[in-house]
Amino acid sequence: MRRFFPSITELHAFEVTARQGSFTRAAQELCITQGAVSKQIKNLESFLGVELFVRTRRGLVLTHAGHSYLRDVQASLSRIETASLALIAHQGMGGTLNLTCMPSFGAKWLIPRLPDLRRRYPDLHIGFLPHRMGYDFSSPEVDAAVRYGSGVWPGSQADYIGGKDVVPVCNPQLFKTPPRVPGDLLAMPLLHHTTAQQSWPDWFSDNGHDTHRSREGARFDQFTLLAQAAIAGFGTALIPRCLVEEELRDGKLIIPLDLPTTARNAYYLCYPEHKSLLPTLQVFRAWMLDASANFPLES
Repeated sequence: MRRFFPSITELHAFEVTARQGSFTRAAQELCITQGAVSKQIKNLESFLGVELFVRTRRGLVLTHAGHSYLRDVQASLSRIETASLALIAHQGMGGTLNLTCMPSFGAKWLIPRLPDLRRRYPDLHIGFLPHRMGYDFSSPEVDAAVRYGSGVWPGSQADYIGGKDVVPVCNPQLFKTPPRVPGDLLAMPLLHHTTAQQSWPDWFSDNGHDTHRSREGARFDQFTLLAQAAIAGFGTALIPRCLVEEELRDGKLIIPLDLPTTARNAYYLCYPEHKSLLPTLQVFRAWMLDASANFPLES
């Protein structure tokens, strides 16, 4: 079945003309004649049955329909360009998965494990997009996202990766006397994550020591900042164990009181349902699940 759309040449001419606001400047960018650009625009308007530009003394002005059409055309041309460059770069081998990731998880868990991904799947390439794009999948560029939360997001599937095992951590010199019971931690400041403010109250409650003081203390918006504050001796932080493996191993942090608790929120690999069969996503998902279960960081 023949698809209903104009030629790429006409769409490209429209996008350049809209940016330049002039047939003459568009012709210079496209390295063709002004008459050729004008003809391509006329052909496009004829095909669509809609006027895209208003010709004025000051130049070309997009109509309301032209403005709306331009947004979609620019996005589509950008996707075609990106796909073409990726194919050229990879010579038809493997592919690219466009991923967004929470900064702390990316820095402390994912990136240290990427060499293993490259060894296993050398033709799979990960493109990291700004993490703010991962809160919904309205952008077609996003294939998957590592999110922090409950694991339930409408319109997406989610696989648990890690983060439910949270532990109190602090500088080895913070406490002069090693804590023996939960209340002993209150001798020094508690440090909180701004989006996990229930963590300390839950930890104290789970360990039989409810206290209003569990909400006191400084707050940070990233676990990496929270860990650095704990390393600096600013207080005791409650952090997913998977994000402080290196610091615990190197002795920069210790667990002053290793009592069990399970966090309400954790890290999940999320992806839109319509992309669940994407080959690059299937490979990456399988690797992530295997890494989370069987691949601790090397000592």
